[in-house]
Amino acid sequence: MSHPRLLLFLSDVEGNLTALRQTLKRVCAEVEATMPEVAWAEAPGPLADAGWHVAEVRPAQGSKPRGTSLEAHLEAVTAALSQDFRDMALGLYADRAMSYARASVSGPGQPPRVREGEYPEVMRQVARWLAVEPVSLARLLGEPAKNVLAAEADFGSDLAKAAGAPRPPGAPGDDEPLLPPEPDDDDRFVEAKLAQAKALMEQYRSSRK
Repeated sequence: MSHPRLLLFLSDVEGNLTALRQTLKRVCAEVEATMPEVAWAEAPGPLADAGWHVAEVRPAQGSKPRGTSLEAHLEAVTAALSQDFRDMALGLYADRAMSYARASVSGPGQPPRVREGEYPEVMRQVARWLAVEPVSLARLLGEPAKNVLAAEADFGSDLAKAAGAPRPPGAPGDDEPLLPPEPDDDDRFVEAKLAQAKALMEQYRSSRK
């Protein structure tokens, strides 16, 4: 059985776990949440190649939760991380069993952008923000998540018909693939900032060779 996951994506190449814990501890104090456990997760190849460090946040073992949960304050978390690490930061809360996800991305000096809703739709948006394919996120979340994304992409229209959902005007037909929604101006701005951060990261790596 799947369980909700809270993941943090950092593009700072010098990021370290101690600094990450310090930031989370400060945010927890501000929002009155219990300090969780945090550890680096092994990022699939495409995510690592894109320069992303991935950390998983879990409830602290043996401690009684108090106040609010940290996933309810993703905007505060990503804003604090982008400020402390001086780079782009993204937070993702995914509950596959409930087909629900929430994500927030933030850059230094920029207000957080939030996307919340159906699991597959949020995964596609997060993939765009991270400049990776959705399958990379699916691998990070486990094989079942990959199956859900594949089913949504391949059989979305059939599932809608089976559920009796009306087809809106202009919706793709049975022989047309489902396409993700077009990015808006805010999405394009975030994507441009991510591309800029990636270019700077490549320059940094080249200078260390």
